[in-house]
Amino acid sequence: MELRAVQEVLKEERLDGWLLYSFGGSNPLALEALGLSHLHLTRRFAYLIPREGPPTLLCHAIEASLFPPLPGNRKTYHTWRGFLEGLAHLLEGMRRIALEYVPGGQIPYLSRVDGGTLDLLRGMGLELASSWPLLLLFQTWDEERLKSHLRAAAGLVRAKDLALDYLRVRPKASEREVQQVLARALEERGLVFDHPPMVAFGKNAANPHHEPTDKLLEEGEVVLLDLWAKEPGGVYADLTWMAGKRPPEAAHKAFQAVAQARDQAIAFVAEAYREGRHPKGFEVDRVARKALEEAGYGPYIRHRTGHNLGEEVHGAGPHLDDLETHDFRPLVPGLAFTVEPGVYLEAFGVRTEVDVYLHPTGPEATTPLQETITPL
Repeated sequence: MELRAVQEVLKEERLDGWLLYSFGGSNPLALEALGLSHLHLTRRFAYLIPREGPPTLLCHAIEASLFPPLPGNRKTYHTWRGFLEGLAHLLEGMRRIALEYVPGGQIPYLSRVDGGTLDLLRGMGLELASSWPLLLLFQTWDEERLKSHLRAAAGLVRAKDLALDYLRVRPKASEREVQQVLARALEERGLVFDHPPMVAFGKNAANPHHEPTDKLLEEGEVVLLDLWAKEPGGVYADLTWMAGKRPPEAAHKAFQAVAQARDQAIAFVAEAYREGRHPKGFEVDRVARKALEEAGYGPYIRHRTGHNLGEEVHGAGPHLDDLETHDFRPLVPGLAFTVEPGVYLEAFGVRTEVDVYLHPTGPEATTPLQETITPL
């Protein structure tokens, strides 16, 4: 943990401290920030980083040996009264603290502290603020993470190409068969994933979270491939690719609309960077959805424009979202996210998905930008 960087943000945000609190695995954001995700913790702990001075860990005595050396001091408790007394001592003299919470549950990905603990802290006379500006420090990538992502992205592209070749040789293949081709290709490159790739033919592509079946590809149908993977210990890459066996003209028209929405979203981010500002996640989502609405596809939008990428495929950083949530967080250099507008009609669905990394000078698409539906 870069303690100095955290304390600089605390000063900028006029916060007295950052309280990283978790009960067991209830706060994965705090666990990840502190490098504790791999530990089996079953009791409450609190790690307070003050605006100035050393941090302090408060943990149960029987779990003290599990914690790695963290910057600052360490105190233990045995009883619930001891925990409350220890917490009150930690927070003595503070007025405004940050923790993993967003007022009104506006961004649920960040709301990881339970309501009872919020009541407890407010009862101590504290003003509570969201820790999202601090979490951004842990959600940006260094050069090594970017390189790991690029290697994973190359693996996705290779797997996608193998799946398309398989469909050309086996035109009557099933969704499950193609899924197996994709999974094997990823595993052969040493990549891991939290769930097997998605393959959807025809009407099944109208379901953004379709589970592959034994359905065979038929004449006139689209093929939607959605795959994601990372190196062990790395960060994810995510890709959606459209193909088709002479699909209807309506599918080609819809794909051109989502490709245009994708390109306008990326261009909006690039223009904001040229102007010297960091756009908000909700702003980019609005740009993409406006393009789809103006093309007549508004009723067929089912999800946000994109999600953050991290150690989880759906990372906890800023999303391109003003549909499912209002994500007001800025897209700062070092973040990565998907841009994946899609429309889902009754007879088919189409989506294009690329990954974007933010350099200080602007966005870079790290996966191919598909321009037309690939013929089979």
